Amino acid sequence: MVSNTSLRQVRTGAGLTQGELAARSGVSRQLIGAVESGRHLPRVDAALAMATALGVDVADLFPTRSEAVDVVTGSAPAVGTMVRFGRVGDTMVTRPLRSGRDGWGVADGIMDQGNIRVFDVSGPGMVIVGCEPGLEILETMLRQEGAGALAVAASSRSAVEALSAGRAHAAIVHGSGESPPISGVERFRFATWRVGLSAPPEPAQDWFQRLLDGPAAIVQRETGAAAQEALLDAIPHLVPSGPVAGSHLEAVQIGIHTGMAALTIEPVAVAAGLEFRPLETHRVDLLVDPRWRHDPAVSSAMSVMGSSRFLGRLRAFGGYDLSEHGTKVA
Repeated sequence: MVSNTSLRQVRTGAGLTQGELAARSGVSRQLIGAVESGRHLPRVDAALAMATALGVDVADLFPTRSEAVDVVTGSAPAVGTMVRFGRVGDTMVTRPLRSGRDGWGVADGIMDQGNIRVFDVSGPGMVIVGCEPGLEILETMLRQEGAGALAVAASSRSAVEALSAGRAHAAIVHGSGESPPISGVERFRFATWRVGLSAPPEPAQDWFQRLLDGPAAIVQRETGAAAQEALLDAIPHLVPSGPVAGSHLEAVQIGIHTGMAALTIEPVAVAAGLEFRPLETHRVDLLVDPRWRHDPAVSSAMSVMGSSRFLGRLRAFGGYDLSEHGTKVA
């Protein structure tokens, strides 16, 4: 990926100011400055224009290798892992490629000895982590606009850890309380939805009461996840057993496959056509590292999150209360 110094070195070696290179390339001076500072990656057309203006190969300005870590774990992905990736300051972050039932997903690159061999140069984008299924919609919409967005499904606890470690620009967290789980961030209300249990396929009429009465096999979330805490708070005597899912959507998918009830959120249960029994109402908040609040990639992503085309898609799934969406929380 982009070296923080390569473009500056070539430009100054050619005796050009940022403004002069911008004029020759047909891009803004602000973009040149952002690329040289390491805050942004240019789109493919802009990268080619800069290289042409400087009389060098685009690969010399924007090398296609960089050390990278996993967004959630902070560890280096295994060699040969196909990934999607983003950049937070000087940190390259990745998530493993996910392929759907109907075909292959689109990878940004492949891991090679701790570096990314990039398939294509992408534009800068927001890296956001959390357990809100709508983040997948956000990533798709931003990538359609040419931004290298990266949305990663993870529990609120893991999202906060990634944000605190500087591996994400923002995190989506949820819980029943108002106190932010991390200090020194800007906080905005994203939504309100309910955490609860989705019924197993073809449930018995008393399926929920059976869960309340004793030990039960439930598709759960990891220890410390906000939904898991809600389950234990709502039913203190419950001794749940069963598989642990990595996201609300995965929990329901496992539940459908195994015939178990699943710990999830109402929008996911509604979208899957399952009966849902609420346990707790949670406020869902967007936490933004103030260092990146006015970064163009982050500002653009937040604008998309507030747009009618994004919110309309969430409303169509059902289970969302978006009346306070975008409100800054003190």
